[in-house]
Amino acid sequence: MSSEIKFIANPMQQAFITSKAEADLFACRMGEGKSAALVWCPWYHTQQNPGARWAIIRDTWENLRDTTLKEFLKWFPDGVAGTFVKSTKTWTWKCEGMRGEVVFIGMDVQQDAAKLQSRELAGFCIDEPAPAAVQGGVSEFIFDTAMTRLRQPGMKWYGAKLAENNPDEGHWTHRRFVAPGHKGDAKIKLPEMQTHGFSFFQTARPENLDHLPDGYYENMILRYNRAGRPDLAARFAEGEFGFQQPGEPVTPEFNRKIHVKPSIPILDAPVLMCWDFGHNPTCLISQISPMSNWLFPEAWVGEGIGMLELIRDVIAGRVEDRFKGLPISHTGDPAGAQRSDASIEISAVKVIKEQLGGRWRPGPKDWAARRDPAKRVLGLLRNGTGLVQIDEELAKPLWHALRGGWHYTIHNTGLVSDRPKKNIHSHPGDAFGCAAAVEFPGGERKGQRFSGGIPVQVPAYYRNARRGQQPYSAPYDDSPHDPVSPASIPAHGEPMKGMG
Repeated sequence: MSSEIKFIANPMQQAFITSKAEADLFACRMGEGKSAALVWCPWYHTQQNPGARWAIIRDTWENLRDTTLKEFLKWFPDGVAGTFVKSTKTWTWKCEGMRGEVVFIGMDVQQDAAKLQSRELAGFCIDEPAPAAVQGGVSEFIFDTAMTRLRQPGMKWYGAKLAENNPDEGHWTHRRFVAPGHKGDAKIKLPEMQTHGFSFFQTARPENLDHLPDGYYENMILRYNRAGRPDLAARFAEGEFGFQQPGEPVTPEFNRKIHVKPSIPILDAPVLMCWDFGHNPTCLISQISPMSNWLFPEAWVGEGIGMLELIRDVIAGRVEDRFKGLPISHTGDPAGAQRSDASIEISAVKVIKEQLGGRWRPGPKDWAARRDPAKRVLGLLRNGTGLVQIDEELAKPLWHALRGGWHYTIHNTGLVSDRPKKNIHSHPGDAFGCAAAVEFPGGERKGQRFSGGIPVQVPAYYRNARRGQQPYSAPYDDSPHDPVSPASIPAHGEPMKGMG
């Protein structure tokens, strides 16, 4: 006895499933059918590549079993479209004319994770590589490892499919697929039907409203905003790349609408470079306008390099290109003046002065003396906009820190740490705080006082944490509401069919 399985994809699902790019990412709101699209990818590929071996990956076996595998078996019933062996977590296709298998891998099970490194694959899926909460998700290392496993002989093209709710702008999937993304290298040889580069799929507007409850997104936005989590409302309901707030922000005074501009002009004015040190050396390039606006046209953070490498590889070239001939001075963490363990003749400050010239003014050592000026200067207005102005693209590390990447940890008890968490964002945060203490102590600069301020209301999420109460934990459920829209695979208007 045969059974027919039909799936009518909406336009975005269709484009994602049929894409033959080196890797594809489908990022969207909740309820847009990304999970359904993801599990149909192995079927579509195996139909045209007999014998294909696929892997479906998620952060934990429990999440994989309860969501992705459940979705897979809903569309491809065990014993009808194929056979699932629980002991090996392997699916074997039985659809007419199809040969191939799919192995399900939870990355928290060591024995399962080892399967990824030992197999030749025709394709893989990663479900939810970007976490819904602060923890979880699948690492960039796993993605890169899986890409190296795409070497099964005889394939017309390989499949690398990722699906997630819209990620944080700082997540690796955003960097690899969106900005800057990967256009591919035409010199690299690919299978006959493969196209170069990574592709990204995101719906501009909801495509599944007919299969969602009335007010689904409006209610979600309202609930998240009431809980003080506009970051989750933006990602899960509004369809935007949001910011996943991991703790209590050091500078809630920051407001992207008034502090970030599409571009910051270079003035015929002195340049103030704001520094932080360590294995993530940081340089914020700033100028102060005649009206005392503090402008940040560029910000740079190194990863796993020293101060000298940052200056030689990046900063010196930026000075030559955009700030040549302008007087330069420096400020930042006073620890930069300490002598190196390797030689008493070397310090980070000495390297800066030798390579770039200009005088050095150390910022304060005390944490409060850095924190308070940073908060005060961000709360100042001039002509209806922030006194601080940051370039949206070239100074991204700074405003990513100030919007909340620079944050206090909220512990499981609900209590908040008294010092910010040390991470990639704390370096531009510390550099900004030191410079604010030097240039705008007490909210003033050279006797100038600035009127007006930005009202700051800390969301209930953080007020509760300060009182030792458990912070709100937002529910996460993306299992229901699979879309059925008038687009199709493989041809528009015709359903996918599998016979068992």
